[in-house]
Amino acid sequence: MLAQFLMKYWKFILPVGIILVIGALFIPNQILSRIVEITGFAILAILAYVLGYKNATEDAEKMIKSELEKLAKQDIRYKFASDRIFKQLKGKMK
Repeated sequence: MLAQFLMKYWKFILPVGIILVIGALFIPNQILSRIVEITGFAILAILAYVLGYKNATEDAEKMIKSELEKLAKQDIRYKFASDRIFKQLKGKMK
């Protein structure tokens, strides 16, 4: 649920994290400055993890699909199996 939210609004969340990190430099209170800085870095780290996971799964799905298409050209059973696999993957990703 959090990952879906981040995937949808990452273009707005990224600048917020950067502003928090840079804005912490201008806060005179050291404790408050550290809290704002750590919060900004945490937002950036979580966002980077979610975006990296999305890209990795998309690349893996493309590679699997291309291999199954090669096998489907040889035998029709692979075509039906690949259709079922990708239906199940789409259901788990949602």
